[in-house]
Amino acid sequence: MRELPLGWAWARIEEIAETSSGGTPSRTEARYFGGDIPWLKSGELRDGPVGGETEEYLTRAGLESSNARMLDAGTVLVAMYGATTGRLGLLTSPATTNQAVCAIEAQDGAEPRFLFYLLLHLRRFLLSSRSGGAQPNINQGLVANLDVPVPPPQEQRRIVAEIETQFTRLDAAVAVLQRAQVNLKRCRSSATEAAFASHAAAPIRFLGDLGEIVGGLTKGQKRRPGTRTRPTPYLRVANVQRGRLDLDNIKLIEATEEETRALQLMPGDVLLNEGGDRDKLGRGWIWEGQIAGCIHQNHVFRVRLNPLLAVPKFVSHYANHFGQKYFFKEGKQTTNLASINMTKLRALPIPSPSVEEQERLVAGLEDRLSMVDNLECSVEANLRRAASLRHAILKKAFEGKLVPQDPNDEPASVLLERIRAARAHTPAPRIPRKREART
Repeated sequence: MRELPLGWAWARIEEIAETSSGGTPSRTEARYFGGDIPWLKSGELRDGPVGGETEEYLTRAGLESSNARMLDAGTVLVAMYGATTGRLGLLTSPATTNQAVCAIEAQDGAEPRFLFYLLLHLRRFLLSSRSGGAQPNINQGLVANLDVPVPPPQEQRRIVAEIETQFTRLDAAVAVLQRAQVNLKRCRSSATEAAFASHAAAPIRFLGDLGEIVGGLTKGQKRRPGTRTRPTPYLRVANVQRGRLDLDNIKLIEATEEETRALQLMPGDVLLNEGGDRDKLGRGWIWEGQIAGCIHQNHVFRVRLNPLLAVPKFVSHYANHFGQKYFFKEGKQTTNLASINMTKLRALPIPSPSVEEQERLVAGLEDRLSMVDNLECSVEANLRRAASLRHAILKKAFEGKLVPQDPNDEPASVLLERIRAARAHTPAPRIPRKREART
């Protein structure tokens, strides 16, 4: 272990706090739910204050039927299971939790918010310590046995105050950057609308009149026994983004030679998604021959334009902006999903000035969009710097470098001895274990 600053000491979390996990009453008993006792689940933790309203409430009978117990304001919460592992919360009012949450109740003299920021700093370690199958987890024992640096109580409070001062400044800067992102998105939209407005009087053609449109290969389709296939790279919906292609993760699909010849992508092909989530509907971009022999799946349409009638970037920019509204209107929609069929896609109306006019429009539009791109890159870089600075602040805090030490502070060793003595005189009550029903 590294050497600690003046007055600090090493201790396990369980030496300065009580740890526990919650529980879930039986879901078959309606009388256990719908009361007035706030009951938090791990998905409600957002790395900040939590309390007040919760998604679900327990009755007194529900509380008493499970391992859930009331926790005081100031309790630090850590999510232990699945995708939410490592998320934190700091209770602002009394509540209880399910078994997916570890509760950390600081002992007298230990500052709860210090523990909160300390665990925020240690999140990467917690995530690296997960174990299990498809959804690795952490457990209460791991949290309780973490060795952590403990400053004197007075210094804990100074550290928390300085962290929150610096984080408040960072939060304000991040809010400005996020507003800039929204404004830049509006600028992108305005630039596109202005560019096409200049050709509002151009003749209108349907997309199907401008070139050949085909669907791709269905994944997992049944074939006759003995059919010869070979693994072939193919584009999925995830690869076809709005205004770009994401080729970092290209998968293979079994395809026959005939299918490969028929569906092989060529430079200049316009790709448009059939659907899925609403944001995926009709989004697309242009294939530039990046991967030899690549084909596309059935959820990605390919448009091979007649070069005498249409420019790929002209069609792509139009479809990504104006076409999106058409797809939403004409597509098949459910609560969260949307799709467009071949007939509707062919009927997408597109202004059709001369090819020379289309090329001039694309050149001017991309000049403007490149400036937006540069500004967006700058904003994203500053957001990354803000995240790095947040990590750096926490690192300095728990190395004893964020605030000065005061030799007059009561040493952490005295705090630890006082907690041990208090526990020796007040044994923790034994809590009977009850059967838990997982949510």
